[in-house]
Amino acid sequence: MIGEPPHCPSDNAETGARGITLSEVERLRDAFIEAAVRCERAGFDGVELHGAHGYVLAQFLSPEINLRDDRYGGSPENRARIVKEIIDGVRARTRSDFNLGIRLSPERFGLKLAEIRELARQLMAEGKLDYIDLSLWDWAKEPVEEEFKGRTLMSCFTDLPRGETRLGCAGKVMSGEDARECLARGMDFVLLGRAAILHHDWPRRAAADAGFRPVPLPVSEQYLQDERLSPPFVQYMRNWKGFVEARESEPA
Repeated sequence: MIGEPPHCPSDNAETGARGITLSEVERLRDAFIEAAVRCERAGFDGVELHGAHGYVLAQFLSPEINLRDDRYGGSPENRARIVKEIIDGVRARTRSDFNLGIRLSPERFGLKLAEIRELARQLMAEGKLDYIDLSLWDWAKEPVEEEFKGRTLMSCFTDLPRGETRLGCAGKVMSGEDARECLARGMDFVLLGRAAILHHDWPRRAAADAGFRPVPLPVSEQYLQDERLSPPFVQYMRNWKGFVEARESEPA
């Protein structure tokens, strides 16, 4: 809430965040469900739950950030409870063909790869999601945790049984070759971030040219405006080191 300290699953001295009460957890859960219902009512065909990048659902999944001692904290099952309750709630209150997915971070933000792998396995086995979107940072990277070294982060998930749930990834998928390699390694689909910012028609370009690669970085503000980025979005992209050309008054 504006004017209040940030909220968190439990008190966090590093950020000054306040741990939310049990009733606030339940209201948070219900707010996610209501948001999905409103999206359906507004005409959308589906939603993606954001359980990655240190946002609140990722905080609940983190054993370092979530220090609760009630049914939403402690064991991996308890820390994942809010995610599963949201999924159940959205499924109960939207039409049968409403598309529902979740984005997960397998590492960073206090998350443990083994736990996220197990959560992904459970979610795919339960069959209530249409897809899982893995934010890998770099589709070809190794895991950070030593016990998983010697294989790609992606491979920690592509060997899991999926049922009818589709598995996709994001993370420096820039060229058509990158996308094809992700599919060859077991992904069902890929998601674009920076590549789609650089080329609003990336799928069309990649389909027409097997060797397509995006323009080199950094790009000018005018280039991004021509790609239909708004001035505030262009300014935001300046926070991404090396993405936007430095102005004359700025250091290179």
